Amino acid sequence: MSHCSNQIRALRTALSALAVGAVTAASTAEIASDRVLLRLAPDTVVHVDARGGRWLLPEPTRRSLRFEDMLFARILHEDLLASGLESMESVLPFEAAHPGIASEIGLDRWVVATFDTAEGAARAVRSVADLAELGGPVEMAELDGRGGVASSLPSDPWLDLQYGIRNTGQNIAGVIGVPGADVNVLPAWDWSTGSSDVVIAVLDSGIDTHEEFASRLTEGWNVPDGTDSFADECSSHGTHVTGIMAAEGDNDQGVAGVNWGCRIMPVVVVDGCTGFESWVAEGIIWAVDRGADIINMSLQYSAGNQLLADAVAYAHAAGVIQVAAAGNTGGADDVQAPARFAETIAVAAIDNRDQHWPSSSAGPEINLAAPGWRVYSCSSSFNYVYKNGTSMAAPFVTGALGLMKSLEPDLDPVTARVVLRSTAVDILGSGFDDLSGSGRLDIEAAVLALDPEPPAPGDLDRDGRVDGQDFGLMLVQWGPCPDDCEEVCGADLNGDCIVDGQDLGLLLLDWTG
Repeated sequence: MSHCSNQIRALRTALSALAVGAVTAASTAEIASDRVLLRLAPDTVVHVDARGGRWLLPEPTRRSLRFEDMLFARILHEDLLASGLESMESVLPFEAAHPGIASEIGLDRWVVATFDTAEGAARAVRSVADLAELGGPVEMAELDGRGGVASSLPSDPWLDLQYGIRNTGQNIAGVIGVPGADVNVLPAWDWSTGSSDVVIAVLDSGIDTHEEFASRLTEGWNVPDGTDSFADECSSHGTHVTGIMAAEGDNDQGVAGVNWGCRIMPVVVVDGCTGFESWVAEGIIWAVDRGADIINMSLQYSAGNQLLADAVAYAHAAGVIQVAAAGNTGGADDVQAPARFAETIAVAAIDNRDQHWPSSSAGPEINLAAPGWRVYSCSSSFNYVYKNGTSMAAPFVTGALGLMKSLEPDLDPVTARVVLRSTAVDILGSGFDDLSGSGRLDIEAAVLALDPEPPAPGDLDRDGRVDGQDFGLMLVQWGPCPDDCEEVCGADLNGDCIVDGQDLGLLLLDWTG
């Protein structure tokens, strides 16, 4: 026993030498967090003794226990208890659907330790990080960063108010817009209005069952609560975001989103308006494992810890396209996580004159820009409001990607980024800039860059199929057309200004069911 004590004292002396001025960046990034993320060494597990104590030891079926294993385990046990350890458990309560990718990245080795105070958590990070320098059961320690939605403030309480969809130079809050300074989606709708085959996960504060998209919501998950309840918890933030990308168009009510046909997967990753980065990481993995094609993250976190980066890498490797808000700090070279990660498409905010929104974070990670000032969209279950922020800019891009994925199901994250950047409209000077990246989103150009097959004439709703939905649309327009046949009588397939049996016959020739 005395030999063991001598070994511990010698090890602590070495740690003291390492600890001089060795406060890691991870430990200073988020001083208010009382949670610590630990990435364990391979084959290490959390062993719980009869009194509930946590010990980090090798998995007994993988290799035998050595003296140094017990040495490290005892020091960690004592130091974590001294720091106020309350609990320690795996970050992911489920097994990843892509275990090979998860294992290669190390996602399956992350645990979260909760402490009684933020100070204790910071002290534990320093202690564990220093010990990791000597090897042992922990490879990395960092605080679980706090952040939240890139929030925006509600303003005054369909298409004329949506300059981002159609900018005719209309007056928005006293500011005369620049005609054409929009995302150019109207002509893209001639090719597609979105397909139900495409699933977009919205990692946010929840989504209310707004009448504009309620029928297209899939099952969801609330990470903080561990339930399938996904009611919006932050002033309709997630509901507003969803309306921008997915409010149903051409339905005689409210507003029109970019993509009318995609399905929406609600994933709550904040408690109220704020939460931990590990919650976002869990939400990403949950969405990927349940078939999300695209993930929208109108969120901002200053730390950008390794666990969140690993989850983003997991989604990227699985072929899921990820879009993230740049952040609302207004700072130069201050793009927030997860937008700062290379695997995401980082979106900045502009106004109705193609000008940089002053609060939009800037930096070399920005890929492109979209409207984020006074954007009109859904609120609660039936209302509409204005909101500002990069949170509002990101879903324009996500909705566009939904249209692109509807036309090109094999669209991958790298191709998606290249297409969006190469077709963007340069708006702030010549070439790339830190404020708007490659420029303003141009949805028609992005869609046409994929060189899609022209939609069948009978595909009236542009969802890639000619089916009962199109038959219903034809019945709604049945009879003589108004004066402007081409513009408002889409079901007149033979161009004789009347929707009748001849048009129905043409529709049935295109029928896919």
